[in-house]
Amino acid sequence: MSFSIDAQTSIKGKIVDKATQQPIEFVDIILSNPSLEYPKGTITDADGNFELLLKKGFYVLKGLYVGKELISKDIEIIDKDIDLGVILVENFQQLDEVIITSKKKLIERKIDRLVFNVENSSNASQGDALEVLRVTPGVRVQNDQITMIGKSNLQVMINDKIVQLSQEELTNFLKSIASEDIKNIEVITAPPAKYEASGNSGLINIILKQAIKDSWNMQLRSSYLQRAYATGSGGASFNFNKDKLSIATSLNYRDGVYYQEQDDYAYFPDGLWYTSSPFKGEFKGMNARIDLNYKVSSKWEMGAQYLHNNSNSYYIDAPYTPVFDYNTNEIIRSLQSEGTAEFNPELHSLNYNNEVNLDTLGRKLILNLDYFTFKNPDKRTYNGTSIIQNPFSEQFYKGVNANMQDVTNMSAKLDMEYPLNWIHLSFGGKISNSKSINDVSFFNSGLVDNPIINMPISQNDFEYKEDVQALYLSLNKKFGEKWSTQLGLRLEATQTNSASNNLNLSTKNDYTKLFPTFYVSYNATKHSNFSFNYSKRIQRPSFFELNPNIYFANPFQTIEGNAFLQPAFIDNFELTNTYKNFVTKLYYSYEDNLFSQVPLADSDTNIIRFTNENFINTQRFGISENYSFNKIEWWSNNNSIDINYSKSEFNLEEEQDDQEGLNATISTYNDFNLNADKTFILGINYWYNFPGLNGVYKTKSASSLSLALQYFLLDNNLNISIRGNDLFKSSAERNESRINDVLQTARYYYDSRSFQLSVSYKFGNKNISAKRHNTGNNNERSRTGN
Repeated sequence: MSFSIDAQTSIKGKIVDKATQQPIEFVDIILSNPSLEYPKGTITDADGNFELLLKKGFYVLKGLYVGKELISKDIEIIDKDIDLGVILVENFQQLDEVIITSKKKLIERKIDRLVFNVENSSNASQGDALEVLRVTPGVRVQNDQITMIGKSNLQVMINDKIVQLSQEELTNFLKSIASEDIKNIEVITAPPAKYEASGNSGLINIILKQAIKDSWNMQLRSSYLQRAYATGSGGASFNFNKDKLSIATSLNYRDGVYYQEQDDYAYFPDGLWYTSSPFKGEFKGMNARIDLNYKVSSKWEMGAQYLHNNSNSYYIDAPYTPVFDYNTNEIIRSLQSEGTAEFNPELHSLNYNNEVNLDTLGRKLILNLDYFTFKNPDKRTYNGTSIIQNPFSEQFYKGVNANMQDVTNMSAKLDMEYPLNWIHLSFGGKISNSKSINDVSFFNSGLVDNPIINMPISQNDFEYKEDVQALYLSLNKKFGEKWSTQLGLRLEATQTNSASNNLNLSTKNDYTKLFPTFYVSYNATKHSNFSFNYSKRIQRPSFFELNPNIYFANPFQTIEGNAFLQPAFIDNFELTNTYKNFVTKLYYSYEDNLFSQVPLADSDTNIIRFTNENFINTQRFGISENYSFNKIEWWSNNNSIDINYSKSEFNLEEEQDDQEGLNATISTYNDFNLNADKTFILGINYWYNFPGLNGVYKTKSASSLSLALQYFLLDNNLNISIRGNDLFKSSAERNESRINDVLQTARYYYDSRSFQLSVSYKFGNKNISAKRHNTGNNNERSRTGN
């Protein structure tokens, strides 16, 4: 690969009306010559000024204003910059009416969301949707993991339609969306009543530019990722829009090896138990998606979506656990294990969608019918030896646990948008039925004196049923030019039944809850907006967390679910000020009866149970600041800082002290255009998490520095990027906890230091964006991990 760089010369000037001596804004300045495939151009600013960078040569300069040619002159550009000074023009146009539409601000505040106008940012031509999210206010992308400041999780929507994929598959999908096809990104920290009440999550809504009729495009992409081991991936997407039919499809495949480092320390009374359990896994995966939309008439559109995810993973590990004497630091006993794990999850999801426009006032009816099935057969085995040094003794252990999980969901969702002259009204409802069946076969020998030859298998079962009925109403009202309010009420009735014949277990829940949302917004000035919002949410446990079956890592460590888990409820309050490119937010949240995985240590048996419990009540006070800088043409920058104080109270049978303290994180993302055409881009990104608290854990600091080079060729259709992530291997998670008077510390490194080479090529009409559909079972599907 070779590069050539030609010198660029600046040409500038100022357009002034000869009669009024006033500068003229919005004059189109165009320079052309036969060697240019496309003319170079810009527009004059409010002071009539313009400036362009061009190569040496002869050009024709023209100035056009509302269809009239004000200037036409020949110019020769040599080595020196050219200043044309003040150019006086005669402008005698008489217009009956002039409608001027100003350029939208980079960041806007609406009643229930923040809008980042990507088309007005230099990042609009820099890669893909994931790259744009890196510089979106309130959003963080770390190691391709997308999070929202102040939220435990989030969901991503395309044109108001949620895309439910696993984190890795979502990342690949976002990389398939060209950033120049994005109009804006909406950051919804407190989802309104029309969205699911489940999860303390925010929403990110990616709005694509308008599709062009009778057009198509296609993109091919491939990447090579070198972490500890190599991973390759490839994919394609195809969009088509002809007459009344639009089609959007994507197909992605990946094949590679994953490695993870895990170090756990447990300070039991009889010694320090240290477990080193790095594991290596081979995986293959594919996801496919197709959206169909047909315009039946001018008022009626119907569509369908099919989504398929399938992966096959095989992991091996050899954990080693030496036990050290506190006084001599000698090994007094040890455990040496070998283990395997196989997973083959498969998802099939179908959606049928109708949208009927009732009139020209924006009243419309939207119907979603959904069905999905998720199957996940997994099998885990382990065997090993236990040695005590003095007096010497040797024992053996062996086990297997196989689980066939089968999840199905059916749902129907109806939404009505009904604006009136004095208020905007929306309402609707949803019914959903979920069922999770688990057939488990297992064997655990415990510590025995002789090697295990036979493994008599025991059977277990677990079934979970859930029915949800929901109704919502939302009212939106503006008061003049400055004030606007929105009130939402969502009523959800839930019935659940957890049962296991083998465990003689049956537990039922039947509850009805009201989830209010409230927003008020005040436009203080043209550049400043204040807003306040409140929302109440519910956090339901996932199907895996509810499964009570036990997985053994070794005779002293188990992982198990909890069929008795109850939902948690969260109250969120936010006060936000948006001033130009600054976004300042004060927030408070209260999480009641939150559930989480917790390591329960027993000092008498040295057993640690990793299980899920409802045991946390947390208050969190925070402030976040985000600033986007784009005043320099060759540099765009996004910076954020978040500081919060959390206070957690715990309700465990085991002894556990309450915790309170500060958490903080900072980040900066920078893109540098290395040439005038913005086709060669350097990215420098950095984030740092300060020591803090997370539930029962005290967390240590973590950080990451990443570099990226992107090169665009062939009219920006070919993209070549080289990335180096977590260059100093500093993003490992480190934490400590003390439960039942046993101190535990841990270090987990998720193999994030990597080198990646990616190539993508798109052809056809690059501006197309075929319609993608929302589905009505997004929350239920996400609880399977997809």
